[in-house]
Amino acid sequence: MKPARRLTLRFVSYFSIFYLLIIIGFIISFLLFSFFIYKNSGENIHTMTYDEIKDEIIVKKGESVEISDDLVKRAKENAGQLYLFNQSMDIIDYTGDTCELCRMSDTEIMALQRPGMHTWEIPKYYLLFLPISPVQPLFEESLQNWKATGEISNVVLQHLQDNKASVEIYNEQWERVEVIGERYKKLHKPQLLEEKYDIFEHKEFTKNVTLEDGSTLVVRMPNPSYKPFEEPLNKAMLLFVSSFFGESIIVLIGVFFLSISISRQFVRPLVYILSRIERLTKFDYSEVRDKKVHHRKTGKLKRKFKLFKPVDESLNHLSERLDSNERQIKYAEQLREEWITGLSHDLKTPLSSIFGYSTMLASEDYEWTKEEMRVFATTMQEKATYMDALIQDLTYTYQLKNKAIQLEKVLLPLNIWLPQYADEQVSVKVYGDIKLEADELLLKRILDNLITNAKKYTPDGTKVNVEAQNIGKEIMLTIADKGPGIPQEELDNLFERYYRGTNTTDDTKGTGLGLAITKQLIDLHDGSISVQSGAEGTVFVLKFKH
Repeated sequence: MKPARRLTLRFVSYFSIFYLLIIIGFIISFLLFSFFIYKNSGENIHTMTYDEIKDEIIVKKGESVEISDDLVKRAKENAGQLYLFNQSMDIIDYTGDTCELCRMSDTEIMALQRPGMHTWEIPKYYLLFLPISPVQPLFEESLQNWKATGEISNVVLQHLQDNKASVEIYNEQWERVEVIGERYKKLHKPQLLEEKYDIFEHKEFTKNVTLEDGSTLVVRMPNPSYKPFEEPLNKAMLLFVSSFFGESIIVLIGVFFLSISISRQFVRPLVYILSRIERLTKFDYSEVRDKKVHHRKTGKLKRKFKLFKPVDESLNHLSERLDSNERQIKYAEQLREEWITGLSHDLKTPLSSIFGYSTMLASEDYEWTKEEMRVFATTMQEKATYMDALIQDLTYTYQLKNKAIQLEKVLLPLNIWLPQYADEQVSVKVYGDIKLEADELLLKRILDNLITNAKKYTPDGTKVNVEAQNIGKEIMLTIADKGPGIPQEELDNLFERYYRGTNTTDDTKGTGLGLAITKQLIDLHDGSISVQSGAEGTVFVLKFKH
């Protein structure tokens, strides 16, 4: 996988996981919110559907049918009883401790009207919910006691206290004149008109009757099933807000640690890479090791930084290349200085001779003979010819370097063309019918340079061997001599020395640029040249493609 794609995948995975954790946190908060409301708010039995009754509430045990425990619990929470009838109005099962309807006839049951009653039709059965107000027994007991004695007995008072209930007497002007039992906030008369069928929204049960003297007796008790929706909703909202801020803090901490992780995973390697680039700008190519990025012993990148391995390797290669280029530039500068020095020497020496002889000829202090002037003129001509040849070779190497020379390739049969170099000192051998596609004039210059040099340094009585043969997909030419060999220092720079580096008074037959031109001409033919030299002689190897 490409580094860019791996880096993108790494970032996407990090932030996807982070986003997923946020979503999970909100889902958990919502579930807690819903569960809290569910647990702290009552389940209104009136909202139950037929499917709930049929599939979940009614349980069959053998051949009998009874009300399930879940429905028993719900009926108790809703302050009532459930009765299960068959189609003949027989009571099959009921909830609670007493069976109020068992004492009634079918007609009385059918005529029964009580706020909050609810029925469900089930195949072959009917389910009836009958609200039973917990205050009704206390009301009847208190009313009977009050009418009989005009006060509440200790027994009834104890019952009131057990249920945290109270008996209140209001006069005709609706002033509370007496409170027996728990003391609650005074009722307003319209409150007695309220009838709430949702048992969970009913804060307290009340039952009242007008007495003969015009006063009103009211029995009040708290509703044990009181679970208003607003209270659990408010608590749930408080829980949600608390959990939201808690999760926000967790997310903030997560962002903090994720930032640290991203910093360790991405920022530190980038800082390391930038520091390396900065060192490169300062021409510092030495190896850099960051102990937080590299292993101390091996120097390799740590596992979590493997993503940046290609970048690190590229920087290593770049450092090596730049370091090598800088050495080559310094070496080229050194060669250029040597070349300028040598070229100045090669031009200055013949120029000095020309200047000297011309000064002697122009002098009036001495009368030169014709023979002496001829010698002077001949020497001056040789030096000028050498300088002209040197300048021409320099111009030619410049043209070759800038690819200003165009090849005119022809197919040369070497078994016919190459023997032209054979003489008493040169031996030519061509193995097979070899045809080389090359520029004939330039190839002739290449071989002239190499064979001339070989003959120059070959001892008397030895041969220069020129051979041509096919080697795979290449044509190989070799020029071998039996000379003393070339020193290693000169051998390394053989094709890079653009001057002879010797006093031109010793030999002015060459300019010293022959081998440099030879290599450039071979490169122009997409060929290669190599040299092997030792005490037994020197061998030049030329290779050209078919």
